[in-house]
Amino acid sequence: MMRSLFWLLICMCVALPESAHADWVRYAMVVGYNHSDDDALQSLRYADDDAVKHAQLLSLATSKTILLTDLDAESRRMYPGLSAAQPTRANVLRELRVLRKRMQKDVANGDKPVLYFVYSGHGNYDALGRGYVHLRDGRFTTQDIYYEVLGPTNGSSPHHVVLVVDACNAALLVNSRGSDRRRANRSSLKLESYPNVGVILSSSSVGEVHEWGRLLSGIFSHEVRSGLLGPADVDDDGIVTFAELAAFVASANMEVKNEIYRLKPYIRPPLSAPNLPLLEQKNTRFRARIRVSSAVHGRAYLMNSELLRYADFHKDNAHGFWLGIPGDEGFVLVHGDDEYVVPAGASGDLPVSALKRRRRAMLSQRGTDQYFEAKLFARPHAPSSAAQWLADEYEESLRVQRLEVVPWYENKGAWGVMAAGLGALGAGIGLHVSSQTLSQRFRTSGGSYYYDEGLRLRNESQMHRDAAISLYSLGGAATLGAILWFALDEQTRATEYRPPLKVDVGPSGVRLETTF
Repeated sequence: MMRSLFWLLICMCVALPESAHADWVRYAMVVGYNHSDDDALQSLRYADDDAVKHAQLLSLATSKTILLTDLDAESRRMYPGLSAAQPTRANVLRELRVLRKRMQKDVANGDKPVLYFVYSGHGNYDALGRGYVHLRDGRFTTQDIYYEVLGPTNGSSPHHVVLVVDACNAALLVNSRGSDRRRANRSSLKLESYPNVGVILSSSSVGEVHEWGRLLSGIFSHEVRSGLLGPADVDDDGIVTFAELAAFVASANMEVKNEIYRLKPYIRPPLSAPNLPLLEQKNTRFRARIRVSSAVHGRAYLMNSELLRYADFHKDNAHGFWLGIPGDEGFVLVHGDDEYVVPAGASGDLPVSALKRRRRAMLSQRGTDQYFEAKLFARPHAPSSAAQWLADEYEESLRVQRLEVVPWYENKGAWGVMAAGLGALGAGIGLHVSSQTLSQRFRTSGGSYYYDEGLRLRNESQMHRDAAISLYSLGGAATLGAILWFALDEQTRATEYRPPLKVDVGPSGVRLETTF
């Protein structure tokens, strides 16, 4: 018996490290579509470009990345030979099934699969306040997002989903916020019911997002990719988390005061894995990395030989990070009047001081917007400022407010009218019965009552009958009115949800803790 227990303990000790070191296995589906079925919405210019750039970056960190987009003529010239399936509902659902099968095999092998579902394009809401995004052949709704993308996850599932949406009204896809009655939450689908899902949404309230010609990109998408390439890594551990990305995007937009243009993103990790790495450089296939040290401080950006801008940041002079190079072609790191050249085919870890330095070349200024040029990335992003923002504002930024439709049976006013109506009907029935009783007494008396007494009974019976008829009319009208009130008056109420997360900023870096 003791020998059996001994061998059992040995087996457990051998098995535990294997499960404890289960690997994150990542997959991505990236969808981009410039157009919509709404004539009032002007077609976008760069949703297809954003999809390509997202796919290029995620393909370096995932086992499989699927790209669904329609490239416009300019993008086809920019990405010759790029192949992508059309962004249709059938293609989205088919490829999701393919990825899900692979994820099931990962779970069987003891690994932890993560699905990145990324959408860039137009978003809107219908007359009932239900959010949707546009595909080539129609709409992909809130219900589609929950059932088809998030559906396989639940509280005990080993799958994780990272939902990234850069679209107007993005928050309506998860019913996170609303500002008026028509956008009230009429669904029982709520993000907090999916603890294995993290979200990166371009807007935390109903509103627009913006593209910028100089970036050939949506501003939010560019900020997210910039942070993931390394500048968001404030603790310099080679890992970008949700909290670090949220702080980086907040810093990038800090000086944008105009509410029309200021982004209000909603970036929240899976509650079941609050420190899930969005990108781990050690597991990302960057051919080369630049060590951005104190030699570079202030504004800088990374661009390739085709003048495509891949990352922007504003660095202080006290900390450093590794900047991933997302391709094999030549790149330059532009800083002030200087460029640091990363030659085509460069590989390995490259200190910025080891790169060739030259005077800045004349660069493209396609569609420059002076307001964005002055305001975006205007404030340095440093560990101290990131820690302060995370400690002071991040938890509050995750607060979810929504208008919910009150169930009909909770309409107190209608119940009050119904009670009054039923009370009137009940009183009418009582008076009707009393009238019948008085009339019966008069008829059965056989004239034995004196004239005055008989006249009183007959008049009282008539009065009770008339009062009953009036109460029937009043009670019936009140009851019918209450029924119509229940049916037609859709009431709403404001609710609030705070994700059970706590920020811990310490010497070892930034961590999020769940407080279930």
